[in-house]
Amino acid sequence: MGPSSANTFTRRGIFAMALLTSLASFLRRAEAQKQRFPDLTEFRELVIAAIKQHPGVESAIAEPSDPAKINTKIGDVDVTTDVTNLFGYLNSYPNEDAEAAIDRFVRGLAETRLTKVSEDNLIPVIRTLQYVEHLKSMGLDLLYEPLVGEIVVLYMADLPDSISPVAPKDFPGRKFSDLREIALNNVKKWLPKIVSDSQLGFACLYYVEGNTMLSSSLILIDEFWLSIKSQFPDDVLLALPRRDQLFVFDAGNPQAQVGASQIIEVTFNDGFNLLSDKIFERRDGKLLAQA
Repeated sequence: MGPSSANTFTRRGIFAMALLTSLASFLRRAEAQKQRFPDLTEFRELVIAAIKQHPGVESAIAEPSDPAKINTKIGDVDVTTDVTNLFGYLNSYPNEDAEAAIDRFVRGLAETRLTKVSEDNLIPVIRTLQYVEHLKSMGLDLLYEPLVGEIVVLYMADLPDSISPVAPKDFPGRKFSDLREIALNNVKKWLPKIVSDSQLGFACLYYVEGNTMLSSSLILIDEFWLSIKSQFPDDVLLALPRRDQLFVFDAGNPQAQVGASQIIEVTFNDGFNLLSDKIFERRDGKLLAQA
């Protein structure tokens, strides 16, 4: 079954139409007008108040060296978290329920401490090597493998309100190849939830409804590529500007390269859930990184 179409004129649709109009500047003006939380530091205080109400939280304190970070003690575990993505998300999607989003964020902190890793919730996500190195610098033992260029496949536990890195020790005695197959099969269960937005014509945005952080993982799934073969029968360009976005362009279209660059630029100006500012290719079924 192929991806369903997004019929409503969403923000994702605005991204797609940015190449055909002068909406890039409009997006920035509109975002400034609709921000519900204009100040990051004040927004952090709202989140801190919500964290302190959560059972098991011993303390939640603003990190003085960074206006986005919170140092939280849950039981006997110290957790440092960053509200940048949540702040950007709520300002970019003003119709979202802010209280519910903050509540999910807080529950995610508790889930990180109580992570129950199993084969049932193992998933592969796309991240940059820089992101992986940052986690490793914090002392985390990660399960990951290079993919192409600057991006890697990082294996994580898919929890109700968050995703959390897993370690090789979480799966004693299991071969890496077996874990890879298990994780990919878990993503395949979400294929019926793929939504597409093709307002651009020669490019399309794909995302996984109900689990958008799997959107970029679709590049790993052969069945996904088969499902869009009628629309993109030949080589394609890929843009992965955000963790919850996958843009696919017809590589044969002369507008594809500049189009991918413009979508990446507009997305990075938003500044949240960022993944990669590079353009990738899929030629003859093989993923490649542009020089």
